[in-house]
Amino acid sequence: MMLHGHGCALARTPPSLHSVAPRLGDGGSMCVGRVSFGRRRRSCPVAALQGEGMGSGSGGTVERPFVKMCGITSAEDAAVAARAGASLIGMIVWPKSKRSVSVGLAREIAAAARENGAEPVGVFVDESAQEIERACRDADLGIAQLHGDGARSSLFQGLPESLKVIYVLHADKNGVIQTSFPRSESGPLVDWVLVDSLQGGSGEQFDWRNFQAPSMESRRGWLLAGGLTPSNVATALSLVTPNAVDVSSGIAGSDGIRKDPARIHDFIKAVQNSSIIANVG
Repeated sequence: MMLHGHGCALARTPPSLHSVAPRLGDGGSMCVGRVSFGRRRRSCPVAALQGEGMGSGSGGTVERPFVKMCGITSAEDAAVAARAGASLIGMIVWPKSKRSVSVGLAREIAAAARENGAEPVGVFVDESAQEIERACRDADLGIAQLHGDGARSSLFQGLPESLKVIYVLHADKNGVIQTSFPRSESGPLVDWVLVDSLQGGSGEQFDWRNFQAPSMESRRGWLLAGGLTPSNVATALSLVTPNAVDVSSGIAGSDGIRKDPARIHDFIKAVQNSSIIANVG
């Protein structure tokens, strides 16, 4: 998938990427209809990401974005989120986050996610390719979310091709992307792109009305994150058309760490009740 706008092409060599080093409070940031997450890396059309689309009669497909719930800190919360309809369950392996989990706990969360029909994601910020590979292997994770400069650089420093990648871009409060996106003439380098606010996991949103996606290619589509809640996700989806939405703080309980089951279900219902017309031809 390619989102059009401004951007530059980069070869798969260590590029000079202008980006903003995020302060990750709780993780970044997909189909309310289930998505199949096979190990084979290949390009996928938008419709294949969304599960069962409904014909729109306007040259497109009525699709609901899939849901990623992030900052999960317990197997119990992972099970609740997956049963509610989340397709991706994110956990922060980066140790400096208030919602970070150990590799051992990440493995338990990953197992709970899979047992309930979702796929686990490890969130990394400044780890090297070797550290990301080791953590994913030990926690049994097949998807790595590259949320900071160090982690993004791992894409060109030996990150295994077997790992699927969510590559995070940061937008300022006006909705202007502040992170360069790496491209290759040989095809997409990442599986998904995630657009978040400057401080990932802060619960801060950016201006969706002003947002314009830069030129970026991914195998499977893009995710919208940053300040999404059960009460505003429908508004966001009326203004932008991501393939997925990513929520963390917006479903947190009173302690800001564990997830609130009621807010989890409310978020899923809000996404289910929204419709996106996506032109896939």
